[in-house]
Amino acid sequence: MNPQIAYLIGLASEYIQKSDLISAERLLKQAQKLDSRNSEVFRLLGVTFAFKREPETALEYIEKSLKLDSKNWLAHSNKGNLLKELNQSEAALKSFEKAISLQPNYAEAYNNIGNLYQDLNQPEAAIKSFEKAISLQPNYAQAYSNLGNVLVKLKLLESALVAYEKAMQYGDDNSLILSSYINCKMQLCEWSGMEELISNLQSINKNKNIFKFLPFCLLSICDDPQLIRKATQEYIETSNPSKSDLGDLPLPIRQEKIRIGYYSPDFRNHPVSYLLAGVFESHNKDKFELIGFSMGTQVIDEMRMRLEPCFSQIIDISSKSDLEVAKLSRELNIDIAVDLCGLTHGARPSIFAYRAAPIQIEYLGYLGTLSADYMDYIIADQVLIPHDLQNCYSEKIIYLPSYQANDDERKISDRAFTREELGLSSKGFVFCCFNAAYKITPSIFNSWIRILENVPESVLFLYVDNESAKNNLLERLELAGLDKSRLVFGGALSYADYLARYRVADLFLDTSPYNAGTTASDALWAGLPVITFMGSSFSSRMGASILKSIDMPELIATSQKEYESLAISLARDPIKMVEIKRKLIANRLTTSLFNTKQFTKNLESAYLTVYERYQNRFSPENLD
Repeated sequence: MNPQIAYLIGLASEYIQKSDLISAERLLKQAQKLDSRNSEVFRLLGVTFAFKREPETALEYIEKSLKLDSKNWLAHSNKGNLLKELNQSEAALKSFEKAISLQPNYAEAYNNIGNLYQDLNQPEAAIKSFEKAISLQPNYAQAYSNLGNVLVKLKLLESALVAYEKAMQYGDDNSLILSSYINCKMQLCEWSGMEELISNLQSINKNKNIFKFLPFCLLSICDDPQLIRKATQEYIETSNPSKSDLGDLPLPIRQEKIRIGYYSPDFRNHPVSYLLAGVFESHNKDKFELIGFSMGTQVIDEMRMRLEPCFSQIIDISSKSDLEVAKLSRELNIDIAVDLCGLTHGARPSIFAYRAAPIQIEYLGYLGTLSADYMDYIIADQVLIPHDLQNCYSEKIIYLPSYQANDDERKISDRAFTREELGLSSKGFVFCCFNAAYKITPSIFNSWIRILENVPESVLFLYVDNESAKNNLLERLELAGLDKSRLVFGGALSYADYLARYRVADLFLDTSPYNAGTTASDALWAGLPVITFMGSSFSSRMGASILKSIDMPELIATSQKEYESLAISLARDPIKMVEIKRKLIANRLTTSLFNTKQFTKNLESAYLTVYERYQNRFSPENLD
């Protein structure tokens, strides 16, 4: 190879490693002029554009590289990654296998195949591929991390924890791995070393690594909305920046009906659909046409069959690339794209990075800002985002009278559970919380211990889906001097029976900083009072938003100490509890929380307002 070409390639590779993609591209273009038939130059140009999140352009360069040298095994592996990103799974697998046939000991290709199998929901095959990668390269941090991710999905949390620890041991920049590790520990309620990390988050704010946290993992341990915004912005800018491939949107055209695109992996039996089913059914079909974009595994269950008639069509986009989905959205003339996923499992924010629709709104599935310049609005209410916290959100805010959609047709089973069949004592006050285990922080569990200590014979009824988490909570309870019998665990039930089970409890204790969402409204729908304490972040104000919507502000505490005192005082005052439950029953169908039709009208009013603003070419603004 020409020494000058070799020098330019080496320097460009260093720039790619440093994420200086502009310099890398400049040097590689120089090398291309000097030698237009160098396969490695074209391959590295492909890698550069891949890091710039321009997969189609990257693929063109990789194809040129392979045309010049069909045995460039690195190019075959790069091609596989790009095809995977473009959702061409079968072709991607062939490219990875080709790379391995040319370089059998190439660990990264096996790691890439593992990621592909994980996307295809083939966890056992993914594990074998990650383990093969690790056997070839025992210090392969990313393979350990990916192995941890698939083990988490299989609920093999202890094994996942070991994999993450190995990943952090070998990884140089392990902050993203650290966030997965913390989330795994939270699911296990294994809190060794966690209290120090959580209490020091404010000081970690000054450390750049915190900004590489996975945003969703931050919500359960952080109540600083400004820090959450910064971390999310760093994540979005790195992984899903704005893309200009489709060019500017055409000038606004007024259609007979406003076309609303709802984008979600959860058009199935899932909390998001449980909340929104009634809204989809109540939409005014004379004014709005609903089109569903189904991003996840296609499951035809009871909820999916209920939702199908609500939409003019539900399109399976699971095999389409983000660019193809954005292009399809434009071809269908979607006026308003509503992202129901945010940064939760199955999210595809790059669809909106391509600007799928002239108006793009975030709602419900993710409790926080996306910090993305392509998301125009976030739906909230005055409790969730008070005016003095607006600067913690990149989106403009659509203020509805109440935030959470609810389905007033949710069926509660007629099954009358007894305390005995649920493992509860026949006497004593029953506190409960059916939030996911990762929302239980050491701090909130300490509050629950103090509440139990001050309410004799009371018990805490939880839903925890893994034995290790149960054992860890029981051990912590015993260390506090309380008997194991004070903590009872409930199992999984059908949705209707799960709602009916709430009637056995006396009071729901919310978690913080990640409050109950669907579980809070489930409890209230079943007639069980909920208490919460209000923080600063979106996720830590969710419980207060729900309680305000059902006109029960007396159940909202403004501090953790007040929350504990409220729970203790209510448990000790049976007359007050009777009054609270009577008020809840009266408010259940007379306030805004469960008024599905009125909520839908409010939502449609918001859609009409932002649509008219766009038609008049006004920029997004905060709207009441």
